[in-house]
Amino acid sequence: MRCALFVLPLLAALSPAQITAVSPADRALLEGNSFTHFPIGRASARMQTLHVDLPGGTVVSGHAYRRDAVGVRGVIPGFTCDMQVTLSIALNLPTQASTNFAANTGTSPVVVLPRSMVTFPATDRPTLDPAPTFDLLVPYQVPFVMPPQGGTLCVDVEVFGNVSASGVDQNLSIYLDAHEHFADGRSEAAAFRTFQGCPAPGSNNPCFGTMSLWRLPTSTRLDVSIRDGVADDGSGTTLPYVLLGTSIDGSSWAPQPNCPIWSSHEVWFYLPGAMNLQGSYDGSRTALPILPPGHRLWCQAGSTNLASMAFTFSDALTFVTPALGTLPIPVTRVANSTNQAAATGTVSNAVPVMAFF
Repeated sequence: MRCALFVLPLLAALSPAQITAVSPADRALLEGNSFTHFPIGRASARMQTLHVDLPGGTVVSGHAYRRDAVGVRGVIPGFTCDMQVTLSIALNLPTQASTNFAANTGTSPVVVLPRSMVTFPATDRPTLDPAPTFDLLVPYQVPFVMPPQGGTLCVDVEVFGNVSASGVDQNLSIYLDAHEHFADGRSEAAAFRTFQGCPAPGSNNPCFGTMSLWRLPTSTRLDVSIRDGVADDGSGTTLPYVLLGTSIDGSSWAPQPNCPIWSSHEVWFYLPGAMNLQGSYDGSRTALPILPPGHRLWCQAGSTNLASMAFTFSDALTFVTPALGTLPIPVTRVANSTNQAAATGTVSNAVPVMAFF
């Protein structure tokens, strides 16, 4: 039987006005480029996150996670997590994180949340990225104050088990928003999918796509995947294309009224290569000019056969143009996803997006 104290979140969700800091700081208003189930989705785990982007003097009364928005998923059920949280000021920067948990813990650790059962609510996919609130709250029993000069905050989360609709002590897929940093400063914006596309002629399956816009040190790259597009006939003349626009449109394509053009489509361009015989495509448009960061673009992918003029448009895809990533890398993690009692974990620059309140 569980002997831990039951603790309920203090708030139903954490709004921007209640947040004192977000880490990584550049993800406050932007979706991360990845997702994670660590740490609270594991049945037994320990994870430290090391942060240098909390201002000196910040009073930390808890932290929170938000759900991933980019993945096309519906409601994720609520659950209860048996966990403990310890905060300290680490001696090392995130870029110097050790695989040994003890080496990352500061000299005066504070158990801000003694072992407790923390209940997390069900979450639904937001209507646009990022999720507008941090819904998965971990309120502390003991506040922690950052020193005036700042420092590397080590957030040490230990998970002893959980209770969910799946049973007791099960690994759960909870899809927390996460962001991966890269040592060369490149930054990825993964597209949010919405508004259904139309089927290719002869198909009942709407075309859909995925995109990622990469801000590289000296250029921009667009990665595109298309599925259920117009299949090539073996001639290599069925070409993929992309529409880019600054706003949502929704007008229909006159030659095929069931095909909406969701993007305002100020720019059209073909992609290198051709669709395959199954109506799929995976490729990139490289050496694009550097786009100013912080602008939301509305996009669509599609494909057309140049001989028959058969065509299709994908669902709507949207992202915010990214800036270069923050260097030196401001946040990293050390995680053991299977054993709370382990002395070591794996170092990674892919971290959950966390809010502190």
